[in-house]
Amino acid sequence: MKHFNYLLLAASLLIAGNNAEAAEGITTLDLTKPLNPEQLNFDEDGAWDGVYKGEDGVQEYFEAQIFIMSHMASYGGTVWDGFAPCKSTVMTDNASYVVGCMAGGGIALDDSGDVTTDDNGNVGIDATVPYLVGYYNTMGTDLPSCQIFFNDGLQHEVVGVYVTNFPTAFYNCLYGNGYTSPFVNGDKFTLTIHGVAADQTEKTVEVDLVKYDGDMFQAIRSWKYVDLSSLGAVESIYFTMSSTDAGEWGMNTTAMFCLDKLMVKTEGMASMSNAEMSAEAITYDRATATVTLPQSTFAIIYNAAGQKVMATEGQQISVAGLEKGIYFVKTATRSLRFIK
Repeated sequence: MKHFNYLLLAASLLIAGNNAEAAEGITTLDLTKPLNPEQLNFDEDGAWDGVYKGEDGVQEYFEAQIFIMSHMASYGGTVWDGFAPCKSTVMTDNASYVVGCMAGGGIALDDSGDVTTDDNGNVGIDATVPYLVGYYNTMGTDLPSCQIFFNDGLQHEVVGVYVTNFPTAFYNCLYGNGYTSPFVNGDKFTLTIHGVAADQTEKTVEVDLVKYDGDMFQAIRSWKYVDLSSLGAVESIYFTMSSTDAGEWGMNTTAMFCLDKLMVKTEGMASMSNAEMSAEAITYDRATATVTLPQSTFAIIYNAAGQKVMATEGQQISVAGLEKGIYFVKTATRSLRFIK
């Protein structure tokens, strides 16, 4: 006889997540604080109105606090991949591939910015709080489809993140459909989180979103805290997915997941005053498309694929002639990632 057992959040992990967030120097992704509020508008179903917008086949980005998240619409705005903000409470199978999470909403924070929990240790859910839906491009692209960068030019020590299943992917594994097969013993649906250091080396953490083990179907249905401290200090994070339900064209399971409250700590922040950081920082003015260096020096600008697009010497650099996209400006001692 087959038994179905849905994973619950362990109280110890929840406590660890709350303690991590309360620690000094932690920045927690909060999509209620976008840098450009006009970027994050939602329809009555909680779907982001920008999910199918943008230049066809060009990776776009949206920002909240220090976080930069990737998004791309393709084929005339009929498909997308990367990240999309979402405010939907949908937990049932749906064909929109835009909205929903198995937790039923985003994670609520208290007035101190800490994750809220109830008397039983369950994460607090708020239907008005947006979270991220991730759609992994299994076909492969020049850039990872689900990327998160930082807009302050610093490395960050990764602390942790909350993840849960996207409804369609969950029901693919549970029941199957015309394209997917219900999971049987030994099957797994896995999210891999990659941390990329400044020297471009990587470390990874794997999370089984769904697995069938020992005749038991196990799946994350609430927000699960994932400790990411083993990734160390990184300049970017990206996400990939795999499934044992795969065929000639790759994985059959819908390559989607949900993410909320990514927590990072700025490397070396405690040892450098705000004044020192400000004096030494590279800045970018999007309105004038100008990069300003702390002093006149030699700088190189790279595109997101790591290709050199400009080399110059001075203190102010006009990047008005560059195409829209994400870039890195590097000097001998400093770097900054910016979006044009």
